[in-house]
Amino acid sequence: MTKVFLDDKEYDSEDFNETQINDLNILNVGTNSVALLDHILQCVKAIQQMKTNELRKSLVGDDSQEELDL
Repeated sequence: MTKVFLDDKEYDSEDFNETQINDLNILNVGTNSVALLDHILQCVKAIQQMKTNELRKSLVGDDSQEELDL
């Protein structure tokens, strides 16, 4: 199956019992969830920045856009 590293020691998940496999699966789901949430957060931040710039541009006008991009 899979090699697992814990506390600088390598384990083969093929030797895991059912409880250990379940724990490993939960850890994998957690890791994947954190990666997904981080991606969502980065997307939301990008949209927030884009919409802030669009609002600023609409309030100030096109002539001042070069100053705002600094």
